[in-house]
Amino acid sequence: MTKRVITRNGMTVDCYGEWQEDSNCVVCGETANGMELEEFWADGAENWEDAVNQLTAWAVRHNHIIEELQAC
Repeated sequence: MTKRVITRNGMTVDCYGEWQEDSNCVVCGETANGMELEEFWADGAENWEDAVNQLTAWAVRHNHIIEELQAC
């Protein structure tokens, strides 16, 4: 499986899989209170950089941590 490491908004995220035109991703990480993030998606991202930028910006606003993204 392809792995990329991208840093945006102060977070370094491991990205697994190849991003396709119709890709989305599953997020692995922790909420502000230490609970595991429930599965959610990065709708509309054009590539890994865009997905990481969107999701880490959201995570920073809510004090969450994103560790890994998996393409689907």
